[in-house]
Amino acid sequence: MLTLRKTLLGFTMAAVMLFPSVAVGSPVPYVYQRVGSGDNMSVTTEYETAYGSRQSRFFGGKGLEQGLRVRFQPWSFVNVEGWAGMLIGAQGLKAKAASVEVNFRVLNEASHYLDLNLGAGYVFDYLGDHVPRIRMSVGRSFGDFHTILSALAEIPVNEERDEVDLMLSLAGSYSITPWYRQGLELCVEDMEGLWEPEESEGGAKFLLGPTAYFEIAQHFEVKLNLALVLAYLSNQVPTDGQDPGPQTGFMGRLVLGYTF
Repeated sequence: MLTLRKTLLGFTMAAVMLFPSVAVGSPVPYVYQRVGSGDNMSVTTEYETAYGSRQSRFFGGKGLEQGLRVRFQPWSFVNVEGWAGMLIGAQGLKAKAASVEVNFRVLNEASHYLDLNLGAGYVFDYLGDHVPRIRMSVGRSFGDFHTILSALAEIPVNEERDEVDLMLSLAGSYSITPWYRQGLELCVEDMEGLWEPEESEGGAKFLLGPTAYFEIAQHFEVKLNLALVLAYLSNQVPTDGQDPGPQTGFMGRLVLGYTF
């Protein structure tokens, strides 16, 4: 019996060393929750590839997307993140996009019961417009379960677009093993389309799907999301012959990340 206990203890220690748990302060293990934090003077790089069947604020449109994200964490309470992406369609390159954002951790769960993050940035989106943005998120862990709620407001510098685009996201994940978390993400984009009949991006859209997170080696992360997109179009009045797109669609996104 003693030999068996020693064997099990040795196996457990080896598994923890091979598949380390998601450390406190590591990037949030979600695909569409962009707010993350890490150790002081750390750099996280993420390669993203995605396929979508319809246009969405979380995706450039129908086709294949390729992206690179870099996050620099000079101190535990602030990080700077840059992203660049391109959308590839059946005829080749369709559009390019890029963004930069600064996020501040105003409250820390270890001291204030929850995490509160505030951020501001700028994006040149796939529609070719310059868009300032502001973000707020609130997160909390309950043992192995983690949840986060975030709100994002974008202000396109284009008179033909909406004055403000509002997005709300809710996500949660549970630690199945020290190296695997299973989550679920819900995003509502262009919320103003729920009450405005002429939303310029074609009405409000709901994105829902599971996200799997793996830390397959120390500092190396894999995130995978499959999501259904549902567009609320019944109250929309088409303008200038604009096609709002299909009512349903899907997206799949794979993220490979490494932290130095």
